[in-house]
Amino acid sequence: MTHKEHHPNYIHHFDQTTQMASAPRRIFNKISSTLTSSRINHSSGRTSPRGNINQEKFRCYSVCVARLAIMAMLAILIGLLTLLTWHFTKVYTRTSLNALAFGLRYELLQRPMLRMWKILNSTVEITTSQVKLSEYVIRKYSKAENQAQQVELYEVMRDVTWALFASHKALNSMSIKYRNGFVQAFHRDLRDKNTYYIYSNLYNYTMVEPYDVNQSLPHQGWNDQTIHGNISAIWYREPLDPDTGRKTGKQKEIPPDELMNIAGISQVPDGAASWHIAVSKFTSSPLLSAALPVLDEGGGSIVAVVGVTTALYSVGQLMKELVELHDGHIYLTSQEGWLLATSNSSTPLLRNSPSGPTLMMAVDSEDEIIKSGAKWVEKAYGGQPPVTRKVHTAAARLGHQRYYIDSFFLNLTRLPMVGVLCIPRKYIMGKVDARAFKTLMILISASVCVLVVGCICIFILTNGVSKEMKLRAELISHYDARRKAEASSNFKSQFLANMSHELRTPMAAVIGLLDILLCDECLTNEQRATITQIRRCSTALLRLLNNILDISKVESGKLVLEEAEFDLGRELEGLVDMFSVQCKNHNVETIIDLSDDMPKVVRGDSGRVVQIFANLISNSIKFTTSGYIIVRGWSENFKSFNENEKFYVDQKALWSAFQKRLKKQGLHEKTCSKNDDTMILYFEVEDTGCGIDPSKWESVFESFEQADPSTTRLHGGTGLGLCIVRSLVNKMGGEIRVVKKNGSGTLMQLYLLLSTPSDIPRETYKPKFSEINLKIVLALNGTMCPTILSQWLLKLGVPKWEANEWNELTHILQQLFNPTNFSQNISSKVDFFLIVIDIGLLNLSTDIWKEQLNFLHKFNKRAKFGWVLNHDTSNTIKIELRRRGYLLMVSGPLYKSKLIQIIETAINETPPLTFFPNGGDKIEVHEEIRDEEKGKNGKKCLEGLRILLAEDTPVLQRVATMMLEQMGAIVVVVGDGAQAVEALDIFIHGVKKGKKCIESTPYDLVLMDCQMPKMDGYEATKAIRRAEMESESHIPIVALTAHAMSSDEAKCLEVGMDAYLTKPIDCKLMVSTILSLTKSRA
Repeated sequence: MTHKEHHPNYIHHFDQTTQMASAPRRIFNKISSTLTSSRINHSSGRTSPRGNINQEKFRCYSVCVARLAIMAMLAILIGLLTLLTWHFTKVYTRTSLNALAFGLRYELLQRPMLRMWKILNSTVEITTSQVKLSEYVIRKYSKAENQAQQVELYEVMRDVTWALFASHKALNSMSIKYRNGFVQAFHRDLRDKNTYYIYSNLYNYTMVEPYDVNQSLPHQGWNDQTIHGNISAIWYREPLDPDTGRKTGKQKEIPPDELMNIAGISQVPDGAASWHIAVSKFTSSPLLSAALPVLDEGGGSIVAVVGVTTALYSVGQLMKELVELHDGHIYLTSQEGWLLATSNSSTPLLRNSPSGPTLMMAVDSEDEIIKSGAKWVEKAYGGQPPVTRKVHTAAARLGHQRYYIDSFFLNLTRLPMVGVLCIPRKYIMGKVDARAFKTLMILISASVCVLVVGCICIFILTNGVSKEMKLRAELISHYDARRKAEASSNFKSQFLANMSHELRTPMAAVIGLLDILLCDECLTNEQRATITQIRRCSTALLRLLNNILDISKVESGKLVLEEAEFDLGRELEGLVDMFSVQCKNHNVETIIDLSDDMPKVVRGDSGRVVQIFANLISNSIKFTTSGYIIVRGWSENFKSFNENEKFYVDQKALWSAFQKRLKKQGLHEKTCSKNDDTMILYFEVEDTGCGIDPSKWESVFESFEQADPSTTRLHGGTGLGLCIVRSLVNKMGGEIRVVKKNGSGTLMQLYLLLSTPSDIPRETYKPKFSEINLKIVLALNGTMCPTILSQWLLKLGVPKWEANEWNELTHILQQLFNPTNFSQNISSKVDFFLIVIDIGLLNLSTDIWKEQLNFLHKFNKRAKFGWVLNHDTSNTIKIELRRRGYLLMVSGPLYKSKLIQIIETAINETPPLTFFPNGGDKIEVHEEIRDEEKGKNGKKCLEGLRILLAEDTPVLQRVATMMLEQMGAIVVVVGDGAQAVEALDIFIHGVKKGKKCIESTPYDLVLMDCQMPKMDGYEATKAIRRAEMESESHIPIVALTAHAMSSDEAKCLEVGMDAYLTKPIDCKLMVSTILSLTKSRA
C-alpha cells in the first residue's frame, strides 16, 4: 500500500498547496531557464561581460523589492484611509448628536421651569386675590364706630379668607396680620390631616374686656396705632370641618412656639410683594411663603399683611415625575445653597437641631448624586452663582458615571433660587457610545486584517518555492515514518508468528508426552497426580499464548469470525458439563437456564461463542468457593418483542439500557432490513463469589487489568480473559458489562447478535406432559438447580415434589404410594410417576446405600427412576444400578434438556440412555456395551489407515506416531517436505503411466508440518498438487502446525491443504478430521 493510500487527506492538501505555489514556481523556472540560456550564450560567444549578469540579478532584486514596497504602501494606505474615514465620521456624528442632546436637555430643562413658574404664579394669584378682598372689606369698615362693627369686620375677613383657603387644597396656610397685632390664619396640618383656625386675643386692648356693642371708638378706631405698644396677645386654635369651615371642637390656647409662619409688616418694608423660605415642625419639607401688603384707602399706609404658604413637597413630586424615566436628578436650592426640593422623595431636606428643624445645605445631602452635583456646581461657580450665569456641561463625572448638568434660575423677590438638572450620559448617548466603540473596534480589526492579509499576500508571493521545499521535506518524513510504522507492524506480526511456532512446538511435545504417560496403567496414584498437574500447567501456558494471540488479532484488526451453523444449546450445555467437574470439587453448583424460546440452531462462530462463556465461567470459578454459578439465556427477535414468559428472573429494568442503545444505533431497523432472522440473544453469568468493586467494573475489561493486584498471586491469571471477551462480544455486535447484584457475587450481562438459518423453521419446544398425567419427584442436591427445574415444571403444569435429603425422599414416597392413596389414583386415572434421584443423596461412605436401593426397589413397578450421577461415581455403583434395573442414568449437572430426554425416554419406553458431559448426544446402553466389546476385541478407530507424517521435530514425531499407532494407524515418518514429495512421487508417476499398483494408494492421508528445513510444508503441498494435476488421484493433506494465526489457516487452505490442525495435538479433533477426510475419500 502506498503512502497516498494511507494519507489521502494529506496528499490532497499537498496537491492544493502545490497548485497554489505552481505560478511562482513556473515564473521562477522561466527566469532560471532564461538566465541559464543567456549564460550559455554569453559564455559561448564570450561577448557579454560579467557585469550583465550582475545587472540581471540586480533587476530581479529590484522588481522583488518594488513589489514588496508597493504591497507595503498599499496596506498602509488602506489602513490610513480606514482610520481617516472613521475619524471624520466620528467628528460629524458627534457634533450632530451633541446638538440633538442639547436640544433634548433644554426641553427637559424648560419643563420644570414652566411647571414651577405655574405653581408660583398660582400662589401669587391667590395672594393677590386675598389682598384685593381684604382691601375691599377693610376699607368698608375703615370707620367703625364701635366694637360690634369691628367684630363684624373680623368675621367677614374670616369668611373671605376661609373661602379662598378652602378652594385651594394645595395651600399649607393662609394668614392676615393687622397693624394692631391681631392675626387671623387657617392652617392644614399634614401630619394629622386636620384643618385649624388660629387667631390671637389682645390683653390690653378693649376687645378683651366686656364691652358695649354701641360703645363709641376713638377717632382712629381699630386702626389706631397709638395703642399698639400696650398690647400683648394670647393665641388660640380651634379645629374646623375641612369642607364647611365650621367649628368642630373647642378652642385651645397654644404657646407661641407652635405657631405657623405668619407674614408681618417687616417682610414687606417697601410695600412690595416678597418671597421667603420658612421651616415648620408640622412638615418635613421647607415652605415657600409669599407676602403682600394691604393698603389703606389712600394707598399711603399698610393696614395689614397677607401671607400664603405652600409646601415645596409638591415641587419635589413634579421633579420626580420629570426624571423618573431616565434615572436623573433635579434639585432646587437657594442662592446660598440651601436644599429646598429634590426629585428623590426619600432624601431628607431638613436637619434636626436643638432649636427645631433647620434647612440643609445641598453639599451635605444624603443623596450622593445631589451631593456630588452640588459640589461640582459650587466649584464651577466659585461660590454663590450669579443670577445671569447658567451652566451646561456634558462631561461631569458624578460617582462612577458621567452626567449632563444643566442649571436654571427662578429670580423671586428677595428669594433667588437655583435649579440643577443631572441626567446620566448613557440615557442620551449610551447606545451611540456603544455603537461608536463597536465601530471603532471593527475598523481597527479591519485595518489589522488588511495589514495581516497584505503581509500574508507578500509572504505567499515571495515564499512559494520555500513552501514547496518544506512540503517535500515533510512528505519525505511522512514516507519515512510510514516505512518505520509498517516495519514495526511487520516485526510485531513476525515476532508473534515466530513466538507462536517456537512456543507451540515444545508445548505440543510436552502435552503429547504427558498424554501418553497418562495412558500408562502402571503409574502409581502419586505419579499420575504429578503428571496431571504438569499437564494442567502446560495447558495454562498454552491458554496464555492463545490469549496473547487473540489480543494481537483484535489490536491489528485481523480477528475474523467464522459463519457456520451450530447448536447453541448443545455447545453451552457441554461447556457447563465440562466445568461442572471442577466446580463439584469446590462444592459449587453449576447451572444453565436457557429459555424455551432460544433458537436451537444459529449461525456464527461457535468456537468464539464457546470461548466467551468459557472465560466468563472460569473467571467465576476462580473467585467462587461456595454457592452457585448460573448461566441464563433468552432471546428476542428484532421485529417482535414478546414479553410474556420471557424472564425467569425480573431483569427487565436491567436490560433497558441495552435496548435503548440498540434503538439509538438503529440496529433494529438496519438489521431487520438486511436479515429478518437476526436474533438478539441475552445472557447472564452470575456467581456467588467475592464480587468486583464497583469502581473496577469498567477497568476489568482492559488488557492486563485485574480488580485486585493480589489476584494474580492468589488465583493466577494475566488479566486478558475479560478483555478478549469484550472484544469478541463487540465483534458480534453486542455489549457486556458488570451490573449491580443483590447479595454477594458478580453478575455479568451481555447480548449477542446472531442469525438463524432461514431454511430451518424456528419452533419453540412445548411439551404436553399434562396429557399423560405426569408427576415428578425431584430428589436433588443443591438449591438453585431444583428451584429452576421446579419453576419450569410449574409453568408446564406438571405436579412435582422436591426433596433435598434421603429422609425427606422416603417420606414423600411413602405418602405418594400409600395403598389408600394409590388405590384412589388407580380408580380415577392412571398417573405416570417419574422419580429423579441425585446419587449424592445415598450414603456412599458405607454399605447403607445398598439398603437404600432395596427400599427404592419396592417402587419399581409403580414409577420410573432416573439417576443423576457424579463424574467420580464408581463403576461398582453403576454396575449395581444396572443390575437392579436402573438403566436410566445421566451425568450431572441436571438441566432442562437432560430432564426432557429422561421424561421422553421413560414415557416412550425406549432403550434407556446414559448422558455424558461435553454436550454429547444420548448413547444407548447396548451400543456402549458393544463399543466396549469392540475395544476388547482390538478393533480401533484408525485401524488399517496408512498415514504419512512430515515433521522435523523428533519429539513431535514420536508423540504423533505413538498417538496414531495407539488408535491402529500405520505411520511413516519423514523429516522434511522434500522427503514427503519424494515418498509420494513414485505413486503419482505410476498413476500417470497407467500402471496398476497392488495397493490403491501408498498412503491414505498426509499430516504435513508447515515449517521444516529444505522444503517447508507449503512448497511441499504445492509440489504434490502440481504432480496430481495430470492424474485422477487426490491425497488428503492436513496441516499440523504451531502457527495459530487466522492468516496461517487461510494460507494453508490456499496452497491446497484439505484441513488445518494446530499444535499441541488435540487427539479427538485429529481423529475426527482424519476420519472425515478418509471416509469421504473412500
